[in-house]
Amino acid sequence: MSSDTFHVVTEYPVTDYQCGARAGDEVRLRHDIVVREHDDTPTGEVHRAGEVWTVLCGSVEQPPVIWLRQPDGQSHVWSDDSDFLANFELLPRSQPSDANSNPK
Repeated sequence: MSSDTFHVVTEYPVTDYQCGARAGDEVRLRHDIVVREHDDTPTGEVHRAGEVWTVLCGSVEQPPVIWLRQPDGQSHVWSDDSDFLANFELLPRSQPSDANSNPK
């Protein structure tokens, strides 16, 4: 039997994470990730280096984690610590275009 415990999360007020990422940011995977079952058996699925994931709003539940949306639309969490930036590159934030900010 697993020692993992699960909590139902219904509120996601966190927009700024400890590592510097913010909800809405895009991050690029630095290394391939082999997806594994809970018993560490590979599923055959691999997330490839270069994939762009989206940072989502998070919960205040402990331990602190970053909520992400994978390219396939699935949600994922990652530790909100130095390990995150070792595995993901924070992409530059978009700037509003002049056309949208100054209508004529």
